[in-house]
Amino acid sequence: MTSRALQEATLLVLTALSRGSQHGAGIITDVREISGGRVRLRAGTLYTALDRLTADGLIGVDREEVVASRPRRYYRLLPAQAAAPRQHPAPGPDLRISDADREATVAALGEHFTQGRLTLEELLARLDTAFTATRRSEIAQTTRDLPYLCPPRDSM
Repeated sequence: MTSRALQEATLLVLTALSRGSQHGAGIITDVREISGGRVRLRAGTLYTALDRLTADGLIGVDREEVVASRPRRYYRLLPAQAAAPRQHPAPGPDLRISDADREATVAALGEHFTQGRLTLEELLARLDTAFTATRRSEIAQTTRDLPYLCPPRDSM
């Protein structure tokens, strides 16, 4: 993911997918529920966000099926990269961070949100900090009070 600002609709799509694999109509319904009816995604907005998240490597196609002669594609969150930055950086120079560091931190924050350690408001504030961080000390502030997440093991 690049350092562009995370749109609210995109965050809500990621939140909906944190509940499990979903197809487009299911994501639209979940986003409306998660936002308390405030956000009503249109198909064009949803599929633009899904294409961008797929290109960024944050989500992938889980499966495809045909229902009532229409194709239905299910999307899922992809596991956090094994190269996720350490949650508590070792002492040393305050080095500049990369896009990969930001992406790994965003994925970790999403997992903490999914596990109930962060409220939606806390997640939004921390994501804003993570996406604008340029130094290791800045990005470390977003996860300093959260436990370290071990990278997932490959199930294949």
